[in-house]
Amino acid sequence: MNNLHISLTEFRNESRIIKEATSLIDNKIFDTVFIASLHAEGLRKEEKIHSNVIVNRLALKSRVLGNNLLIQLIKYFEFSYMLFFCYFKKNISVINIHSLGLLPLGYILKKIFKAKLVYDAHELETERNGLLGTRKKLAKLVEKILIYKVDKTIVVSESIADWYASAYCIERPTVVMNAPKLQNIPKSQYFRQELGINTDTKIFLYQGALTEGRGINLILKAFSELQDEDVAVVFMGYGVLENKVIDTSQQFNNIYFYPAVIPSIVLNYTSSADVGISIIEKTCMSYDYCMPNKLFEYAMVGIPVIASNMKDMASFVVKNNIGSVIEKLSVPVLKSAIIDMTKEDFVQYRDNLRQASEKYSWENQETNMLELYKKLLKV
Repeated sequence: MNNLHISLTEFRNESRIIKEATSLIDNKIFDTVFIASLHAEGLRKEEKIHSNVIVNRLALKSRVLGNNLLIQLIKYFEFSYMLFFCYFKKNISVINIHSLGLLPLGYILKKIFKAKLVYDAHELETERNGLLGTRKKLAKLVEKILIYKVDKTIVVSESIADWYASAYCIERPTVVMNAPKLQNIPKSQYFRQELGINTDTKIFLYQGALTEGRGINLILKAFSELQDEDVAVVFMGYGVLENKVIDTSQQFNNIYFYPAVIPSIVLNYTSSADVGISIIEKTCMSYDYCMPNKLFEYAMVGIPVIASNMKDMASFVVKNNIGSVIEKLSVPVLKSAIIDMTKEDFVQYRDNLRQASEKYSWENQETNMLELYKKLLKV
């Protein structure tokens, strides 16, 4: 009995899928977990990332053609064709699709493979950032039709679970937050040693996607105006704003860029910061309901956080008393929060951060997920 996860990514740092897959194998829910994704130059077409967890990156000839809607459809059909012939003899009993765009393919494969289908939504799919006009209408239509064809739905926050249950009158989805495994991570000095940051300087860390809607420009502006203070910010990640971060870091001596590292060692780097930053701009409902994995990573290594006032994220910070929430996204407000944090006695957060990391650790998230599969498979 095998499990197939389908992701329209190149599968470089997909920590959530890795945790799900390894948990399913370690708990003997499946014999093998296959992960189907996209191939890119420099990546292995087949890779074993854990005992009986195998990643297959499918090399599409159409990837070189462009990105207009017609070409995207051609890519989708080529991916579907290759995926079918790769897995139709693999005894797939459960299929996980990791985005709304894969729902039609998931439903077709469910019928062909006679498998169960899990909709593993990584955000509020029809209300995500940048989804507009005809594409949004089509997305809503597809989800409205096919949500009733899936066997189970998994989401990443309580508000998203409430939304799906209310919008479609379905069984409330299972919430599996994207938290790391419980572990003791000693304080490290990677950023100070590798970037040459003074020991008296408080290091603020932005960890994650360097894309629009994540407060990148706001953070850059705030720290560019704080050069006379003993504070620095490190951006660790990748994305379309990476070059802007690098360019700005060359202009200001308290702004740094560090390339993204693999999930297995990311917390060792996180622990070399003093304060985490998790700013999301309220550009869509999905962002308002988000629970970024960086929040849990900051808590796991014991560093407080400055967060923006998104519904679930702010509630998490306030309820567990693990940092501060800025009510308004502006440079003066963020600067004030940064300075205030440098005056805090971090000892007051230590116990709260540990308790939060234990309460929301992957071990607890995994329990919810495993229960879902046991009910699905009736084991």
